[in-house]
Amino acid sequence: MTEQKENYNVKQYMEKIITDQLEKFKKFTEWTTKDKSEFKKLLDILRMPFDQKGEAAKYKGDKLEAVVEFIIRKSYFYEIYKNVHTQTNEIDEVIVFSDRGRQALKTFGISRDLIPIKEDVFLGECKNYKKNLDVTYVGKFYSLMTVTGVSTGIIFTQKGLTGRSEGFKDAYGLTKVLRMVELNKDKNSNFCILTFTEKDYDKLLEGYSFFDLVKAKQYELQLASDYSKFLKDHQHEAEDKIKKIVHSI
Repeated sequence: MTEQKENYNVKQYMEKIITDQLEKFKKFTEWTTKDKSEFKKLLDILRMPFDQKGEAAKYKGDKLEAVVEFIIRKSYFYEIYKNVHTQTNEIDEVIVFSDRGRQALKTFGISRDLIPIKEDVFLGECKNYKKNLDVTYVGKFYSLMTVTGVSTGIIFTQKGLTGRSEGFKDAYGLTKVLRMVELNKDKNSNFCILTFTEKDYDKLLEGYSFFDLVKAKQYELQLASDYSKFLKDHQHEAEDKIKKIVHSI
């Protein structure tokens, strides 16, 4: 009986250590009420109706880029470089694992594996259009990723891509086909093209982190299943309360 009690206490102790480390990581990535308020203002600007008389394309892009820049900055572990020119292309965002993030993991003994993006560099593409993006945009982004040797890319939009995110048709389907192409080249490849939409920006306000969404979308890409199913275990304990707060801002 004593031995069983001792073993149980050891298990409790080990679980507490693990829980503490997970909580430390969560503290780095969770948003404050002030963060949510600032982000909602950016979303309100983004959601303003498109000017049918000719809103400048740059202004449309700037509104979405402001949203993306906020998301990356609040991820804590990455920093963003915008409009990076190469010899042949211009990249909307080059997103890099930061020295601050690297030191935070080392100082607090947090596993790098908790960050679902395995590479230290990934690409972001902002497309603020009224309609869903077709296969042309996915193909161009894929070409950019292969030329630069980057295996993770995120297309930030309002509406998303053509087709269904959990299906194999149209632009969403192409992201799955391209992943299989890269896996055929290298079975250890982490290649993925993910897409963020308005729905995802709302989930950030509800309490999910950027990394929660990335991980769920990676599962969706692999299993062709609605990514929201992979968010249930990460659902914020006070989600209903947060929704009320957000909608009252």
